[in-house]
Parts: sequence; C-alpha cells; structure tokens
Amino acid sequence: MNRKNISLVFKKEIQGAIRDRRTLISMIVVPLIFYPLLFLGIGYFSVIGQRNSENIPSLISITGAENSPELIEILKKDKNITIIHSENNLDDKLVADNIQLTIDIPEQIEIERDYRENNKIIPLSLNMHYDSTAQNSLVAKKRVSLLIDAFRRKIIEERLNKIGLNSDFLEPFREQWLDIAPEEKKIGFMLGSILPYLVIILIFVGAMHTAVDITAGEKERGTLATLLVSQLSRLEIVSGKYFSVMVISAISMLLGMVGLSIAFLVPAYLLGEVSIINVHFSFTLFLLFLLILAPLVGFASAILILIGIFARNSREASSYTTPIYMVAIFLGMISLSQGIELAQPLFFIPILNNSFVFKELLMGTIDWNHITATLISNIGIALLALFGTVKLFNRESVIFRS
Repeated sequence: MNRKNISLVFKKEIQGAIRDRRTLISMIVVPLIFYPLLFLGIGYFSVIGQRNSENIPSLISITGAENSPELIEILKKDKNITIIHSENNLDDKLVADNIQLTIDIPEQIEIERDYRENNKIIPLSLNMHYDSTAQNSLVAKKRVSLLIDAFRRKIIEERLNKIGLNSDFLEPFREQWLDIAPEEKKIGFMLGSILPYLVIILIFVGAMHTAVDITAGEKERGTLATLLVSQLSRLEIVSGKYFSVMVISAISMLLGMVGLSIAFLVPAYLLGEVSIINVHFSFTLFLLFLLILAPLVGFASAILILIGIFARNSREASSYTTPIYMVAIFLGMISLSQGIELAQPLFFIPILNNSFVFKELLMGTIDWNHITATLISNIGIALLALFGTVKLFNRESVIFRS
C-alpha cells in the first residue's frame, strides 16, 4: 500500500467535494447558518408564545360562587382573571366556549367547625378542571393555584388565631438545602446531557452525503471505473475515500458546534448572562475529547463507506443509511436521560459508549476503563467495516451491478 497513491485519491475526493455545491451547503451553510437560525427561531417563538399566553386574561367558569364569596372576591381582584357564573360546569365548555378553567365550589366551604372535638373531619374539595394540552389553560391553572394557596393560608391563620396560636405553630422547623456541586460541574452536567447527542448527529450528517456520493454516486456516474483501471490498488482507493470522508465529517462537526455555540451564545449575550455558560476546558480534557472523537468519526465514515460500496445507486444507499442514522440518534438520545449509568460491558456498544464518556469528561470524571472500552469498540468496528469494504470493492459483481 503506497501512501502517495492514497494521498492522490484523498486529494481527488476533497477537490470533488469542494466543487460540489451540495457538499458545501451540507458542510458549511447548514452548520453555520441553518443551525443558528433554527435554534434561535425555536427560542424566539417559544418566548413569544409564552408571553402572549401570559398577557391574555384567563376566562374561568364558576359554579357555587355563593358558597364562598371571599374566594370569589380574591379571584376578581386579579386583573388577569375574568369570571363567569354558571349553573353547571361541563368539560366541553373548556373547548366550546373558550373557557380555560372551571371551578366547582362545594356548599359551606367556609363553615366554622370545632376541630378540637373531632380532628378526623374530611376537608371539602374544590373541583377544578383544566386542559393540560392547552397553554392558556395551564396559565389559568397557575394563576388560580397561587390565589387559592393564599386563600387557604388566610383561613388557616384565622383558625389558629381563634385558638390562640399563630402560623409559626404549623412550622416546627425550616429546611435549608445547600448544593455542594461546584459551578463547573453543574455546567458540565448541563452540557453533558445534550452535547453528546448533538455531536453524534453532526458527525453522521457530515459523513453521510459525501460517503454516498463518492461510492454509490460514482457508480451511477460511471467515474468509478476510471479509478479501477489505474495503477492504484483497491485498498489504496478505499483508504483514500475513507480518509476524505473522515476529514469532511470532522469539519462539518466542528462547524456545526460553532453554529450551535452561536445559537446558544446570542440569547445569553442579549440577556447579559454570558457568565452562566463560561466553561473552562483544560488542555488534557481537550486531548481526551480528540481521542474519543477521532475513532467515532472513523467508525461513522467506515460504516457509511461500506453501505455506499454495497448499494447499487445513491437512492438505495440513502435507504440503507437512514436506519443507521436513526439508530445513531436513538443511542445518542439515551444520554439525555437522567440517572442512567452504564455497566462496564455496555461501554463496548458504539455511539452509546461515546455519549456516556463525553458526559463523564464534561462532569470532570476520567475513567480509563470506559475510555479504553470505547476506543477498542469504535476502532475495532471501523477496521471490520473497512475490511468488509475492501472485500466488496474487490468483487466485480458488487461494483458493476445495476
């Protein structure tokens, strides 16, 4: 195997990728422009929607208003609540009449009782119906809950005053929770939940188009035959294509992380909260990230090159890569789950192991057993995929089938 020949194939594929407008769009435009606009748009419309919901008055239907005039007065004082009286609250009113909440007040809710004689009296219930799928209904629930809690505290204080006690009687002690986690660990925990998932997606998205185009795409265009009649060996051709996919995937991932950083930093900058995402990466941590990322990029590139060589055309290759991409997303999403820890054997599962090793590193934990298992797994599967790719590349029935 000649390094110069591999370099020739590598340069050819990189030059072809640079000339290909679709590759440039997927590698540069999408990460640096589309991702920031996407996340900024999602955040903007979420904030606008929440503000609109909070500015709209809540329409509440009440039955039995005469049973608690004091509660009705408290609700009426809130300028964000509009009350309508009804003889019968039906659940379909929550939709049909644009009502966000219904309240059924039982009879004699404020009746005076002597609790000293019987302390087993079951308290009456306020029945409140809301729609958890409607934002306006959730806002109404939040508003009414705060007012009812204040009303409840007022009744309790009045009852305690009648028997010569104050509200401190119901609070024998106060708890104070002190978080001992350092700020860097908190930020690492936050980033460790979502960053591995995003990195995995960016790696596969960056490698997918190029891997399909320089394998199955060249089959369709007939340009693969030009390489096959040259002095280059099949192994050299596969190696050159493989390294070009790795480079393009790595660049796409890095640019994607830059784009996502822009999307997250801009809102923080506008709100004056840049300090909350101030993360200090040591040189050792940076090298460990590279150590973990390089085999993952190699693993993804090898799998996609193998699929591209096996497929008859680009359309068939795309149908094969889609399930691989979905599996990668599923394994990456597991890192979003809280409280899940992997046993040692599970660190040999590709993608899943990367997610949790990333998470550990961001949390400040360096477990060499987990890192070693991850490296062995990714490198081993990448080599097997490359070996399979070379075997397929040497079979004329695979290369020239249609």
